[in-house]
Amino acid sequence: MTVALRLIAAAGVSALALAACSKTDDKAAASMSPDEQAAAAANTPVTAQPRQTRNVPVDVQGVTEVGATVRVKNVDLAEDATILDVSISFASDMTNNVEMATNATYIELPNGQKLRLKPPEGNPNMNIVKGDTMNGRLVFMGAVPAGTPQISLVFNEGSTSDSIIGPFLRMTIPLTAQAASAGAAG
Repeated sequence: MTVALRLIAAAGVSALALAACSKTDDKAAASMSPDEQAAAAANTPVTAQPRQTRNVPVDVQGVTEVGATVRVKNVDLAEDATILDVSISFASDMTNNVEMATNATYIELPNGQKLRLKPPEGNPNMNIVKGDTMNGRLVFMGAVPAGTPQISLVFNEGSTSDSIIGPFLRMTIPLTAQAASAGAAG
């Protein structure tokens, strides 16, 4: 009989321990989001939600006096970066090559903030040889705030448009239909 009482007592302690655990789990579950509760119930980890990126097709072109032509074809407005699809061509009788990022190159927001260029791997100064065209994506560190009607793309701040080393170019890029209809050349 003593063995039976011990088993009953052990079962009672186990039931109390399980009840205490379930109350703790209920409190933890109450503080979880519905996604976290569903993941916990399925015994799977909660994954981050995908970041929102707004894609803005554009068609803006700028030309330096020395012969560099920059076309911006698309702007990706992401959470932590702004990415421009560009085509940069160079043709000149003045020099054999230019660098489009020897000086500060950035996107300028209407409030004056500057989102700096992340130097491209393998060509940090964006050297382009006479007769060539570079196609690619330029990454600028930082986000453009929602609702911004336009941005300015600046190459080689402080230089001149006829520099044979690193020509200056400033382009206005519309990000809304209203801004695009007002004109994009800058």
